[in-house]
Amino acid sequence: MRGRWLELLVLLTVTAGAGLSCARALPAPAANGTSPAAGPVAADPTTPVPGPPDPAAELALSYERSCARMLSGLVKCWGLGYDDAPRTSPVAVAGIARAVQLAVGPTHACARLESGRLRCFGANEGGALGDGTREPATAASVDPGIEAATDVAVGTDFTCTRVGSESLCWGDNRRGSLALGTLSAGELRPVVVPALTGARALSLGGRHGLAIVEEGAVVGWGDDAHGIIGTTTAAKPAPIRLASLLHVREIASSSSHACARFDSGTVACWGDNDAGQLGDGTTTRRDGPAHVLGLSNVVQIAVGERTSCARHDSGAVSCWGANEHGQLGDGTTTSRSKAARVPGLGSVAQVAVGGSHACALLIGGEVQCWGANANGELGDRTQTSRNIRGPVLF
Repeated sequence: MRGRWLELLVLLTVTAGAGLSCARALPAPAANGTSPAAGPVAADPTTPVPGPPDPAAELALSYERSCARMLSGLVKCWGLGYDDAPRTSPVAVAGIARAVQLAVGPTHACARLESGRLRCFGANEGGALGDGTREPATAASVDPGIEAATDVAVGTDFTCTRVGSESLCWGDNRRGSLALGTLSAGELRPVVVPALTGARALSLGGRHGLAIVEEGAVVGWGDDAHGIIGTTTAAKPAPIRLASLLHVREIASSSSHACARFDSGTVACWGDNDAGQLGDGTTTRRDGPAHVLGLSNVVQIAVGERTSCARHDSGAVSCWGANEHGQLGDGTTTSRSKAARVPGLGSVAQVAVGGSHACALLIGGEVQCWGANANGELGDRTQTSRNIRGPVLF
C-alpha cells in the first residue's frame, strides 16, 4: 500500500509540475567536487516547470550497479552490467514491462510484474534465475514460473519470493542460503520453504537471509561468516530466531552487516563494523543488535557493503560507515561511526545504497547519486567519483 501511495504521489507531483525536485534545478558541482552555494532560484510563474518524462518510482543498488523502476513500469540500469560492461547513463532493460518491484543483487536481478510473475536476468551459475538451467541472461527474459508473487529478494546466487503465506527460494545452497535445513548444491527451480511460512518480509545479503515473522521477530539462515545470524561462523541452513529483535518493521542486509528498523522509528545494526557501519560510535564488530546513535523518526533503511543510511519522516537522509569514495555524500571522504545528515537533498522518497555509492529518489521522480563511479554507477555520463549528490541523467 505504501509503495502504491508513493507512486501516486510521484505521479501527482510530476503532473502538477510543482514538486520540490521539479521546481528547482540543482546547481552543477564544481570541478573540485565541492557544491557551490545554492541560493533561491526565481521561477517565471507563466512557464510550467516540467518533471522527468518518465519519473523513477523505485531504486535498487548493488555493488557497482544501479537500477530504477520507472513509473511507466520499465526498468533502467546503469553502472557495471551483468555482462561486465560499464554504462555511464541509464539503459532500459529489455524484456520488462509493468514492473511493480525491483530487486538487484551482486550476481543477478529480478523484477516483479503487475501480473505477479517475475522476470530475472544476470549470472546463473548457481541457478538463481530459476529456469532450470545455469545459463546467464543479459535480457530479463527468464520467467521462474512463479504466479501471484507479492515480494522478491535476491542474494548472491540465490533468490526468494513470497506467494501468499508461502516463501519459495532457489539457487545455490552450499551455505544453506535456501533455508531448507540442509546443505546441497542447490535448486534450479523454485521450491517451497516450509520454515519460512508466514514470513512478512525478506532481506537477502550475500549468502544468507533474514525474515520478519510474527510479533516483528527476526529469523536468519545461511552463511554466517560475519556474525549476522549467531555467534559462530558455521553455516546455518535452518532459520533460527535472532535474540533481542522484536517489533521490527523493516530489515536490510549486506553481505557482512544488517540493520533493523523498529516500530518506534529507531534503528539497530549488527555484524562487521570496521568502518563504523553499525553507527554505534565504535568500530567493534557486534554479534547482536546495537542501536544506532542519534537516530529517530526513521521510516526507511538501506545498507551497502560497509555503509548504512536511513530516511527520516521529514524526508531527510542520514548515513554512516565507510566513506573512502564519498558514499556518505557529506563532501568529505572521512568515514563516520555515527549517523550524519546528507546535505542538499530536499525531500526524499527512498534512499538506496550499493557497494560504495548511494542514491536518493526525490519526491517528483528525480534521482540523485553520490560516491564511487568507476563503472558509471552514478549515472551522470562520467566515471568520476563524487562526494556530493548529483543528478542521474535519464
